[in-house]
Amino acid sequence: MQKGRSLLFKLLKNIFIFAVVVLICELNYCSFALADETAQNDAPRQYVTQSSPESREDVPVDKTWTIKFNQPVDLSSAQNSIKVVNKETNGQVSLNISLSNNGYYVNVSPKQSYALNSEYILTVDSNLKSRYNRQIKSNFSMDFRTTLKVVSVNDMNVAISQGDNYTLPTTVAATMSDGTVKQVGVVWSKSVNTQDPPGTYVYQGSVEGYDKPVNLSVTIKPSNKNVESVASTSMWIWELQSEVDSYGGIDALIQKLQNMGINNVCIKYNEGSSPSGGGTNFRDDFLKYVGDFRRNGFIVGTWGYNYFNYPESEADIIVDALNNSDYYVFDAEGDSNVAGVANKFDAAEQVCQIVRSKCPNAIIGYSSFPIASYHQNIPYSVFNKYCDFSAPQCYWKEMGWSVASCLDTMAREYKAYGLDKPIYPIIQTYNTDPADYDTYSGYNFKATGLWSLDSMGSTFEYYIGDRGSKFGS
Repeated sequence: MQKGRSLLFKLLKNIFIFAVVVLICELNYCSFALADETAQNDAPRQYVTQSSPESREDVPVDKTWTIKFNQPVDLSSAQNSIKVVNKETNGQVSLNISLSNNGYYVNVSPKQSYALNSEYILTVDSNLKSRYNRQIKSNFSMDFRTTLKVVSVNDMNVAISQGDNYTLPTTVAATMSDGTVKQVGVVWSKSVNTQDPPGTYVYQGSVEGYDKPVNLSVTIKPSNKNVESVASTSMWIWELQSEVDSYGGIDALIQKLQNMGINNVCIKYNEGSSPSGGGTNFRDDFLKYVGDFRRNGFIVGTWGYNYFNYPESEADIIVDALNNSDYYVFDAEGDSNVAGVANKFDAAEQVCQIVRSKCPNAIIGYSSFPIASYHQNIPYSVFNKYCDFSAPQCYWKEMGWSVASCLDTMAREYKAYGLDKPIYPIIQTYNTDPADYDTYSGYNFKATGLWSLDSMGSTFEYYIGDRGSKFGS
């Protein structure tokens, strides 16, 4: 029986040996693993133990050390047994010492900031006691050096082109208290959007230990892509296969367009997020004949009637269209939440953002109503932000307006609403007079879309003859 008590005493003694583990971290920025054998180790932790002390560099001057024990510590004992000494002056630092986590953690911070760029030693002597009146096995010490102070960070300027792949820097050059220049981490208040309209934008960041904001001016220049490379008279096509059949084959259709002086086609590619609509697979028909157009020197664009009901899926098919064509035009119409893009400002932003992020250098336009004030539920401003040109649908006969009233009102309203992208109108190829085309031609737009090959009337065909370029400037 006596031998059993002796074994039990030794076992308890081994279990309750008082030990210290120092966890190096900023207060409030670490999670702790328990020191005893029943701890759950969720992730690797960074420890400094009595057997493997390490020196710490670039320590903030207001650093709070957290020291962890396997028994709750007596506060008065900790205040007497824990010291920090400046190794250069041998002066003892006045400390704030407190307990947390039911006494298992001792928090050590200076009452006044440590000196910059100085060496210190933190010690825990063997007189430290737990609340169970047990002492730690041996002394512990750890060296550390404080960081230099950031004295200044110069304002910075950078210029990029709209759509560039650019992110704000993660470090900035800072002048330190000893006169050296060092890269230090910076956290910005917001990220940059390279699709923002051209202009200068100021971003502010913060550097730890520096009480002034870091300023970075980003100048976004207009995109250097050549939008005018697709600016010519373009024939729009809705159902390509039907037109191929109507003209007796793709070669005959292409010959017809060439005879009209047209070398630019804009062909339907999608219906919302789908490549198909009304029994026609627009994407398949386009891919079937796009090579024929290109072999004959055509500029080949795509367009789609947009819904934005499934933004990610619709963005994906638009990206696919851009990968297979020279440009893409959003057909942004509709006067309800079901048909078209009306009232879908957030979805329009999401689609345009995805498309631009994946195709930053693509040429993209949008086509919508010419009188913007009549259709304020159309997200004109979103399209103007992300697109390179506008193609308002100036169908004056359908509107019951004169050519001049339609075009002049369109121009005034687009300007009033801040829609500042180049205007390449789309005009109707049916139910109008040669005199109207003469009036339109006098406006000398750089490019004109013709709606459409599917509905082209004999009056238009006779008027244009072999001079498709007559609609351009």
